[in-house]
Amino acid sequence: MVLGWTVSGIEAVMADLRGRGVVFEDYDFGEMKTVDGLADFGTAKAAWFKDSEGNTYELSEVL
Repeated sequence: MVLGWTVSGIEAVMADLRGRGVVFEDYDFGEMKTVDGLADFGTAKAAWFKDSEGNTYELSEVL
C-alpha cells in the first residue's frame, strides 16, 4: 500500500522535506525513471520516499 499526496510545486516540497532529512527513492524501470528522486511524465510529476518502517509514500503534481 502507498499513501500519497497531491501537491503544488513538487520540487519545492521535495527540497523542504530533504531539509528535514527525507531521502527520496530513485527508480529505473526503462520508460519510468527518476532523476534526483523525481519522475517526470510530461503531464504529471511524482516522487516516492519511505519511512523508518519501510512504508512508501508518494508526492504527485498534475501539471
